[in-house]
Amino acid sequence: MIAVPVPMIPLTSELSPTACADWALVLDSVGIPYERRTTVDGSSLWVLPADHARAAFELQHYLRENRRPPAAPVVWPNHPHALYGLFGYALVLIAVTLAAALHLGSKNWHTAGVLDAGFLGRGEAWRVVTALTLHADLPHLLSNLAFGALFGYPAARLFGPGVAWLLILLGGGVAYGVDALLHPPNHYLLGASTAVFTALGLVAAYGWRRHMRNWSPWMRRTAPLIGGIALLAFTGTGGENTDLLAHLVGFVVGAGVGAICARLPMPPPGRNGLQWAAGLTAMALLASAWGLALA
Repeated sequence: MIAVPVPMIPLTSELSPTACADWALVLDSVGIPYERRTTVDGSSLWVLPADHARAAFELQHYLRENRRPPAAPVVWPNHPHALYGLFGYALVLIAVTLAAALHLGSKNWHTAGVLDAGFLGRGEAWRVVTALTLHADLPHLLSNLAFGALFGYPAARLFGPGVAWLLILLGGGVAYGVDALLHPPNHYLLGASTAVFTALGLVAAYGWRRHMRNWSPWMRRTAPLIGGIALLAFTGTGGENTDLLAHLVGFVVGAGVGAICARLPMPPPGRNGLQWAAGLTAMALLASAWGLALA
């Protein structure tokens, strides 16, 4: 028996050479055999009758995907005066450290401000804030000053210095409270590292959620969050006395706040009055917490 070749049938009308080449790549990618024919009027693609329906479907899918309007680029806020927040952060930590070392007011600042699991039962909720400003020794303080600047600066650029540090303080306080309740009663917590990793989670999740508005590859969308988790692993798990749980809870709380903020209308750059109001609110919370602790 002699096999009779099956004649090919046209899949497309006459196309420009560029369009024909693009459509041919689509057929190549799904393994559909085709023949490209060129005339004076343009180029066309021909396929076997058995492949015609599938080839037409693939080309229609390709055209639908490429008719999507391009996504607007993500515009990142760029607030000025981010250094002001860092100066305030450093000033608070250094001032509390000196006051505790000198027993200012004849008070034991560490006893008054340190956090433990029984803080809620005693009605001492202020300890979740005061403990953030206490440090065990000079290396502990210097470490949190350095990492606070590293993670706090981008947060201040994204949210503004006042709003950023108010969010970091509130998120760090919540995270410290959760962390304390997960520890045994005789475990004491102090140090700004929980707030530091709250800042890291805040920036990482905000970047991740903002990127999700674009139709970009998933690796690019998740890069900010993956980077934040990598920094958490790299900077938050070392040291003999490191509280890994506090760092993790701080990062998770910060990430939750950042994800929420990415969906809310945040104040644009230039609203200096709002930034000052948020910054002064953060300072008032700190002052009130220490006032209650030392009363």
